[in-house]
Amino acid sequence: MGTAALFAELAGILCGVGLIVGALAVTGMSGTIANDLIFLAGGNALVLLVMGALTSFILGIGMTVTAAYIFLAISLAPAVISAGLDPMAVHLFILYWGMLSFITPPVALGAFAAATVAGSKPMETGFQAMKLGSIIYFIPFFFVLNPALILQGDWYSIVKVVITALIGVWLIASGLQGYLAKVGKLDIHPQGKWIIRGLVVAAGLALATPGGGLIPITNYELGALALIMLIPAVAIVMIVNKKNAALPGT
Repeated sequence: MGTAALFAELAGILCGVGLIVGALAVTGMSGTIANDLIFLAGGNALVLLVMGALTSFILGIGMTVTAAYIFLAISLAPAVISAGLDPMAVHLFILYWGMLSFITPPVALGAFAAATVAGSKPMETGFQAMKLGSIIYFIPFFFVLNPALILQGDWYSIVKVVITALIGVWLIASGLQGYLAKVGKLDIHPQGKWIIRGLVVAAGLALATPGGGLIPITNYELGALALIMLIPAVAIVMIVNKKNAALPGT
């Protein structure tokens, strides 16, 4: 009965979305919406991506992922693709952002379901899920800016971008959790811990962000920027942790 009710609800939603999509296609409004979005964004692809992310997120709150994707694939995707972005990456971008409401308060259906199982506070669990999954908010932008992350391109570009993205994600996760492997705890001082964490997270973002194209900075410049932020933070943490380990009673 539960499965039948779920499919019945989904069918009703899709029928409504089908009517909207069909009306847009028959009247030619889908092309008009795309042109209006391009006009509002001033032809800027990055602004279009931000608008697309917000629209996908909001629709994902009130609709199922499938329904939101079908609607946005007709109304939003053509506008973003017309900015010169990879079609596969754009469609994955829309789908990805449509699902993010499942871990983002105040909706966070996935987190609330987990809170019920764990017996924890729903909203607190939602914010914790948002914190742990914060990198997911950036990943869609990464693979739209460089489709090599979704294996679109030559093997050299794919390997290079995937490796740097993995290292970047690892640094971001380490900064958020306050622990970096082979270095130790990043919370070396109550007042300064967020500076150290922020530097590690920023270094990870710089390393994971694909350079060139819409980003007016090359991959090498982003890598150098990441090292400039990461090396001092790691050096300070290692020195402080080494001093603390040498103190008697520690």
